[in-house]
Amino acid sequence: MARKRFDELDAEQRALHESWDDVARVVLLVTLISGVIWALCTALKKAVHAVGDGLLAWVASASAFNGSAALVLALVVGGLLRGVLNRFESFRNVTGDGIDAALRNYHSTYADPADDPQPRYSLPAFGLAARKILATCLTLGSGASGGLEGPVVLIGESTAAGMARMMAARSEHELRTYQIAGIAAAVATLLNAPFASALFAIEIAYGDRVIYRKIAYALLAGIVAYALNNRVLGYTPVFVAPEHSHTYSLTEYGVTALVAVAVSAPVALAFGLTMKQVRRLVRQAHPVLRGAVGALLTAVVVLALRFGAGMDARHVLGMGDWTLRALLSASPPSELGTWWFLVLAVVGRMLTTGLTVQSGGSAGLLIPSMFLGGVAGAATCRALQLVPPLADLDVSLFVVVGVASALVAMVGVPLAAIALVLEVFGAPYGPPAILACGVTYVLTLRLSVYETQRMSPTPVGDETGG
Repeated sequence: MARKRFDELDAEQRALHESWDDVARVVLLVTLISGVIWALCTALKKAVHAVGDGLLAWVASASAFNGSAALVLALVVGGLLRGVLNRFESFRNVTGDGIDAALRNYHSTYADPADDPQPRYSLPAFGLAARKILATCLTLGSGASGGLEGPVVLIGESTAAGMARMMAARSEHELRTYQIAGIAAAVATLLNAPFASALFAIEIAYGDRVIYRKIAYALLAGIVAYALNNRVLGYTPVFVAPEHSHTYSLTEYGVTALVAVAVSAPVALAFGLTMKQVRRLVRQAHPVLRGAVGALLTAVVVLALRFGAGMDARHVLGMGDWTLRALLSASPPSELGTWWFLVLAVVGRMLTTGLTVQSGGSAGLLIPSMFLGGVAGAATCRALQLVPPLADLDVSLFVVVGVASALVAMVGVPLAAIALVLEVFGAPYGPPAILACGVTYVLTLRLSVYETQRMSPTPVGDETGG
C-alpha cells in the first residue's frame, strides 16, 4: 500500500522522499551550475561596465560638442547593429528584458509525470544565453538605458537548462530546480545579496507563492555566487547607505507610507503607460531601423536634458546605479539637491529606458525600477524639506524606501525587496522598508511588468508551498 501511494505522487512530492545520494547529487550539480553562471555573468558585468560606463564617463568630461557627437554616434551605431541582428528570429527572442522569456521557458517544463515522466530537453539553452550576452553588450555597451539583472535572469535560466541537458536531469522537478538555482546565482552575482536573490528567483517564478523545496537550492546557488564574488573579486557592496538609528519617529513612519502611496504606485503606473506609448511610437519604424530610431529619440531626450537642465547623461543613461550611489553618498552633487531636477531625471529615465527596450534593445527593467523609486523618493524628500518643520528629513531613508517599494510596485517581489534592504542597506532601514513594501503590495496587487509572472501556473503538488 505504501509503495502504491509513493507511485501516485508527482515529481515535486517525490522530491521529499529523495535518497541522500540524490540530494548530494543535486547539491553538487547546483554548485557546479552556479559557478559557471557566476563566471558568465561576471564577464558580462565587467564588459558592460568597462565599455558602457567608460563611454558615459568620457562624455561627461569631454566638451559639449565632442561628448554629444560621440554619444549620438555610439547610440545610433548600437541601434543599427541591433536592428540588423533582429532580422533573425533567434535574435528577436532575446530583445527586451529577458525575464518574461525565462519564465516562459521555466513554466514550459511542467508536465504530467504519469504521461511524460522524463524532462523535456527541447528548451533553448546555450545558444540563447550566448545571443542574450551579445545583444546586451551591444545595447548597454553603446550607452543605452537599462539594467543587467533582467538579461542575466535569462542567461542563468538558459545556461542551467543546457547544463541539465548535458547531465541528464532525471525529472521535471530536477530540471526546474537547476533553472531556479541558475536564476538565483545570476542575480546574486550582480546584487551580492544571496538571500534576496533566492527569494527573487522564487517570487518572480511563482508570484505570490513560496515553494520551499526550491528555495533551499536557490539559497545554495546564491551563496556560491556570493562566495565567488567576495573570494575572487573582493567584497564590493552594491550600494552604501549612511548609518541610521534603529529608532524612527512617527513622522518618519508617516512619510514612509507617503512614499508607498503617493510615489511608488503612481510611478509604476506612469512607467507602464510610458512603455506602452513608446512601443506604439517605435513600432511605426521599419524593423531594421527601429533600433536606430529608438537611439535617435533617446539622444534627443538626453541632449535636451543636458543643454536645458545641465544634466549629466549618466542620470538617464546606463544602468542608473551611478545616480543612486550619488544620492546615498555623504556629499551628493549639488544638482541632486533640488526636487525638480530629480523629477526631470525620473521622467528622462522612463523615456530612455522605454525607447531602449521597446526598440529592440536587450536591457533589464529591475535596476531602472529601483532608480525610478529611489530618485522619486529623493524628489519627495527634497520637496518636503522646503517645509520648515520637515527640513531635517533624511534623504537616504526616502531613497531606500523608494527602491524597495518600487520593486514591489513594478516587479511584484515584496519578500525579495525587504531582504535586499536588509542585506544591502542594513537592518536599521528594515522597519520603514517593511511598512512601505506591505502598503505598496496591497495597492499594486494587479500590477507587474512581467505578464508571465501574473499567469504562472502552480504545478501539481505545489499548492501548499510545502
